[in-house]
Parts: sequence; C-alpha cells; structure tokens
Amino acid sequence: MKKIKLVLVIALFISAGGLLIFACSPSKPEPVKTVAIADGDFDPANWGKAYPLEYESWLKTQDPRPSEKSKYKKGYDTDKVIYDKLSEFPYMALLFNGWGFGVEYNEPRGHHYMLIDQLEIDPSRLKAGGACLTCKTPYAPKLQKEMGVDYFKLPYLEVHSKIPQNFQKLGVTCVDCHDNKTLNPKLSRWTLSKALSDIGKDANQLGRQELRSLVCAQCHVTYIVQKDPEMKSKAVFFPWQGSKPGDISVENIIKVIKGDPSHLEWTQAVTGFKVGFIRHPEYEFYSRNSVHWKADVACADSHRNPSMVKRTGCCYSGPYGFADEPGWLRNRGYGQTV
Repeated sequence: MKKIKLVLVIALFISAGGLLIFACSPSKPEPVKTVAIADGDFDPANWGKAYPLEYESWLKTQDPRPSEKSKYKKGYDTDKVIYDKLSEFPYMALLFNGWGFGVEYNEPRGHHYMLIDQLEIDPSRLKAGGACLTCKTPYAPKLQKEMGVDYFKLPYLEVHSKIPQNFQKLGVTCVDCHDNKTLNPKLSRWTLSKALSDIGKDANQLGRQELRSLVCAQCHVTYIVQKDPEMKSKAVFFPWQGSKPGDISVENIIKVIKGDPSHLEWTQAVTGFKVGFIRHPEYEFYSRNSVHWKADVACADSHRNPSMVKRTGCCYSGPYGFADEPGWLRNRGYGQTV
C-alpha cells in the first residue's frame, strides 16, 4: 500500500513538473512581417506595417508627459497646460519687442505637435515665410528642391498649402531620419549636409554611431534664416563656418552671425538695432567635449534606445539623468551601437 502511495506521489510530482515546464516555455516566435516601404512614402502608418513597435512609440509623442518630469523643461504635461514663457519670464516681452517671440512664446509640445503648434500660434511668429517649415514637416526637402528660393521667402501658409492635405498637420516622422529599405539612420536635410561640409565632414562618409546623433542634429541645432535687403527670407543654414568637428562653439556662432548683415533676422523695436538670434544649439553643446560625446554616446542611446521604446516613445526624453564622467556611461553599456 505504501509503495502504491509513493508511486502516486512521484507521478503527481512528474505531472506538475511537466505542466510547469510547459507553462514557462517561451512562446513560439512569430515571423517578422515583410513589408516594402515605397520610395517617397511619407505616411508613418505605412512604415508602421513593417515596424509596428516603432510606430506605436512614435504615436506616443502625442501623449502628455508626467508633470515636473524635468526641473527645467515644461512641455505638454499631464496637466495639459501650454506654458507661456512671456508670462513666466516677463522681461522677454520687452527683449523680443518687434518680433513674433515678443507676441507669443510657448513651450513646445513635442514631435506630434510641431506643425500643429505653428498653425495655432500668433501669425507674427510665421513672418519668416516658408523657411519656418524646414524642421517641421517631412515635405520640407521636397518643397525646397522644387521651389528654390520661393520656398523660403513666400508666405508661410502659401508654402504650407503645397503639402498634401492629408499631411498638413504631420510633424517629423520616420522618413526624416530613416532609410526606407533598411531603417538605418539617414540624413534628409540639406542644411545639415552643407553644415557638415563647412566643418570638413562628408555627409556620405559617416559612421553609424555618428549618424545616430546627426539625425537629431538636423533640427536640434541653432540656425540662421538669412535675409535679402528687403528682409525676405532667402535661405536657412547652420552657422558652423570656421568651426570643426567636436568644437562648434557659441563664440564662433556669434562671430558668424555678426559677420554678415544678412544674418541679422529682426529689428528690436525699442532700440532700433538689427540683431541675430541663437536658438537651441543642443547638438553643438553635446558635441563640444561633453561627457556623453567623450564616451561616444549617441543621442539615440538615451532617446531612442530599443529597450525603452515602449516606455517612453520614439524620440522622447530618456529616463536617465546626467553622468559625471565618461567611464560611468561606458560601464553601463552605452556608446555601443544597437
């Protein structure tokens, strides 16, 4: 009788073990969908058929982020307040008197809202004309190539109307930064290709890790909207002339701005002075001997890392803070291509 009970107990253990192994075994891998993305396809939904997780993360750029995520940067947070910088810093209204920034100046809401914010803001912010679209629509390179100087100088809404109606509110998307055949990083903006040439870099001879930051440098930089004698826009370019890779200094940017009257974009109403403007030199700061630069950490390592795609969304601010030295980053696996 004892032997029978022992056999039954052993049989139960074996059955339970089998069930446990079956339950814990990995699910059968699903084959990757093979989807061809046509040349010139701007629709992110079509790219999403081939890269559904990446598309899902890109869609998240329309979602509000947790309030107070950053001490210094308030965007479109879960409180859904669009922060007015002129109210937060009243001196800016006087500083920018005579320019659109002195009329309405809000914190940006992210990639999804890039064009939407332009269409909703006070028209005084769009007086530069079609030039304002250069970093806001995936159609900018196509329009610039087709229209020439008219792309820059014609009224904003006139140039904007040439974007296909279905995409007139579409901000930066897959085609701006990726090759449609391989999804490898790709430069699409003439502005950056010319700027790289100015500092002795060939845009066609860039390493993968370089490209994983430079795709962001297509827009996350300062730039100049060059003017003709009638103050009509005639070009957009990055003031990198005289700089070199790893050393694009603010001092040299100022030198370029002051070196040509056509680089002075507006007239300050109180003083009557024509002045230039430094916008957001993020790549310039990053690439000038920063901790991340020295550690060979690309923008995409923190802001587009596959391990955080589902948590943060494509091109969101990553959940990592600032490091004190390059070794801190290297020891955590950064600076390695993925």
